[in-house]
Amino acid sequence: MVITKKITSRTVFRYVFEFVAAGFVGWIYEVVTVWVLLHRFENRGILHLPIVPIYAVGAFLLLALLRKRLNPIVLFAASFAITTVFELGASYLLEFIFHKQFWTYKGWAFSILDRSSGVSSTIFGIMAVAYFYGLHPLSGKLGEKLPKGFCTAFSVAAIAVIGADFVISVCQNLKG
Repeated sequence: MVITKKITSRTVFRYVFEFVAAGFVGWIYEVVTVWVLLHRFENRGILHLPIVPIYAVGAFLLLALLRKRLNPIVLFAASFAITTVFELGASYLLEFIFHKQFWTYKGWAFSILDRSSGVSSTIFGIMAVAYFYGLHPLSGKLGEKLPKGFCTAFSVAAIAVIGADFVISVCQNLKG
């Protein structure tokens, strides 16, 4: 017997909100990292919006793979390993699609093929714990408490704006 869960506007809101929040936190991390290392502002990511989609996709990947409630230490360790492999794979995939390398860890301590780093994976593990214990429960509470109309409007607007930015940004990067 197949059990299907009804997808509601509140469920859609929850995941759209998490996509925006995780992508925005990733953008902040990227901008701060460049600021600290190179002492300059650089708008990071593929989009024009202050959202780096790979962080949101990584968060959803972790959510799909680590559905059980794990203690923070196990969650950190599993997230460290998963995000390392994900970052390596994503770097090769994006380079194959766009014919350019979007990031490098050349010169970083614990660099892995210059495409990932033990340092970044440690930070991603910490972010994962914050996501599972902070953002994910918060989005559920917001989805339950906010008016249904707001959830629907936010989701539609965010999907439309991010989708349009994604199409424009991908086209620009493919033209190179």
